[in-house]
Amino acid sequence: MIKIVIRRNFESDIVEFDVRGHAGFSQHGQDIVCAAVSVLTQTVLIGIHEYAKVESEYKISDGKLQCKIPFDISSDKRNIINPILETMVLGLKNIKEEYSSYIKIKEEEV
Repeated sequence: MIKIVIRRNFESDIVEFDVRGHAGFSQHGQDIVCAAVSVLTQTVLIGIHEYAKVESEYKISDGKLQCKIPFDISSDKRNIINPILETMVLGLKNIKEEYSSYIKIKEEEV
């Protein structure tokens, strides 16, 4: 199962997301649930870094992706990355609707 934790600050801005595990929907290399989650979350990293020019802290390894948004980014940068991050959450929730046995999403306030 893929476990996703979305962490938000008191203003509901996403400040961190953590993705761990494998879906187990199909064999490695053929698992569409893992592929969908991977593409979506890694594309968000590209958007944060390349489009918004925000240097987030991230780690990617087999079955893991962690991303932390810098605390001190400007409100202009926050206005750019918020829609990117919220679109990721919408996409992940959409995947969960279709494949609820393979993905768990938890949102926390930090």
